[in-house]
Amino acid sequence: MSFFASQPIYLNDQTIEIDGITIYSLHELLQRSQASEAFKDAVRRFREGEKNERIRYSPGSPPVKVMRVLMKLLEERPDLPIESVTIEAVSGCSTYRGRIRVQPGEKTFEFIWDCAWRAEQNQVKNAWGFLDQATAAQQFGYQCFRYFKEIAE
Repeated sequence: MSFFASQPIYLNDQTIEIDGITIYSLHELLQRSQASEAFKDAVRRFREGEKNERIRYSPGSPPVKVMRVLMKLLEERPDLPIESVTIEAVSGCSTYRGRIRVQPGEKTFEFIWDCAWRAEQNQVKNAWGFLDQATAAQQFGYQCFRYFKEIAE
């Protein structure tokens, strides 16, 4: 676990829409999800910075990026009866790429979260007119995924 895991993760508490893209609140995603109550509680506790055996991830993974993967999974597959997940990923300045394995059922999803890509797609710029990946990450949160797809293993 990261040193920063003890810090709560800031998320919008309301569902919002930016440029036609809906960014659901964590509450709404959890409410729609068929994940177990134990997993839903684990996600809530993870958001508050608590370590958790139901959410495992690669060393060096920023908890905020892990949270974004969890939210994207909940949005994409609300039908999954999730008990736990394991994320194997590498974090870069503007990216987080890897795989998430879901238990039970051994479902695996490959993903690329890329706030620089989202800044380019939505023309998010700073005061000087340059693309602003940090603002894109803050505004769009988990909706900066360039790619999120189930894969067969």
